Amino acid sequence: MRQKTLEEFCKPVKSNSHRISGNAISELEESSDEIFREGEDEVHVTGINEVAGIEPRNLPPSYLVSVGYDGSRGVAYVKLYEPVSRRIYLWHDNTGHKPYLLTNIPVVDLEKVDRIGNHPGFDHFEVVEKYDALHDQIIKVTKVVAKDPLAIGGKPKGSLRDIIPEEFSATFGNSSEVKVWEASIKYYQCYIYDRNLQPGMLYTIRESELIQYFHEETERKIDKIIKVLSEDAPSDLLPYLETWVRLLEYPAPKMRRVALDIEVYSPIATRVPDPEEASQPVICASLVDSDGRKQVLLLKREDVEEGDLNLPSDVIIEFYSSERDLIQSIFNALDEYPFVITFNGDDFDLNYLYHRAKNLGFSRKDVPIERGQKICLLRYGV
Repeated sequence: MRQKTLEEFCKPVKSNSHRISGNAISELEESSDEIFREGEDEVHVTGINEVAGIEPRNLPPSYLVSVGYDGSRGVAYVKLYEPVSRRIYLWHDNTGHKPYLLTNIPVVDLEKVDRIGNHPGFDHFEVVEKYDALHDQIIKVTKVVAKDPLAIGGKPKGSLRDIIPEEFSATFGNSSEVKVWEASIKYYQCYIYDRNLQPGMLYTIRESELIQYFHEETERKIDKIIKVLSEDAPSDLLPYLETWVRLLEYPAPKMRRVALDIEVYSPIATRVPDPEEASQPVICASLVDSDGRKQVLLLKREDVEEGDLNLPSDVIIEFYSSERDLIQSIFNALDEYPFVITFNGDDFDLNYLYHRAKNLGFSRKDVPIERGQKICLLRYGV
C-alpha cells in the first residue's frame, strides 16, 4: 500500500468524536481555507496579545510544539505547527487552569495567616485527594491556587512556597514537618501534565477548543503493534507502551526552519563581547533555511574594504548602511520562520540581539525575542 504523504495524513476531517475518520468530509476544511487565505502574507507578530491571523477558532491537524505562559492574559498558551501552511498558530487556555501548590497544612489554619490571604497573587484554597506512594494510601491535601506562576515561586522572596514554611515552622516546631509539594515545577510543565497534553502529537482547534487528533488508519496499526508487544509486557506498563508507540508511529512533519548565526565586532580579537552589555555592533548575520535559501547580511563600515565576495552563486548578499536596519532584517526572519536553529543562541546570539536592540532604542513590541532567566524564547516561533 502506498504510504500517505504528510499533507494527505493531515487533511482536515469531520467527526463528532475525538477519533476522526480519514474518509470523512470536513466543515473544518472550509474554515481552515478561510484562515489561510487571510494569512497568505507573512505573519509578523507584534506581541503575544496582538496575534492577527494566528489565533484561529478552527485549525486542521497541527503539531503541538511548545507550551508557555502569557503574563499579559494570565493564562497558558500552546504553539501548534500546521504542516500544510507551514506556520505556527496559537491557542490560549480557556479551561480556567491556574498555578498552584499542595501543602499538608489544613485550610482552616492557612486562612488565619494574613500573609497568605492578603498576598496579591493568592486566588483560593481547595481540598483535594492525592495518592501517597510512600505510605500506599489516599490522603487529603490543601491546594493553594494562585493568580500567576510567580505567586507560587520564582521570586527571590515573598512567594507562597516560601511563606507557608516560614509561617508554620514555629507552630510545628520543625520546618521539616511543613510540607509544600509541586511548588518548584515550572508552570508550563504543570499545565502539560494536568491537561495530559502530548508534545509532538497532532491536535486540532474546533470552535476554539483544543482537541487531540487521532487518525483511524494509524490507530489500527498502533493497535496491532500494542497487541504484539503487550503479550510480554506487564499490565501496568501498557498505558505507557501505548503512549510511546503512538508518538513513534505518527509521522514527523517537514518543519520550515532557519539557522541563524551572528558576528559581533570586538576591539580585542581574542575577546568575545558580553551579550548582557551588547556594547559592540552586530556586523554580520547568516541565515540558511530549509528551502535552500542562503543569506548573508553585512554591515558597511567606513574603515573596512568590501573585499573579495567569492561565495557560492546561490548565496544572497545584502549590505546595510545602518546596524539598526540589519538587526531589523534579522528580527523579520525571526518573526517569519516557525523554527529557528542556533548554536549557543540562548547564551549569545539571541541574548546579544535582545540587549543590542535595547541599546539601539528598539521598542519592546518590535523585538521578537523574549528573555528568560536562562533561555531566550521567540514571540512567534520556537
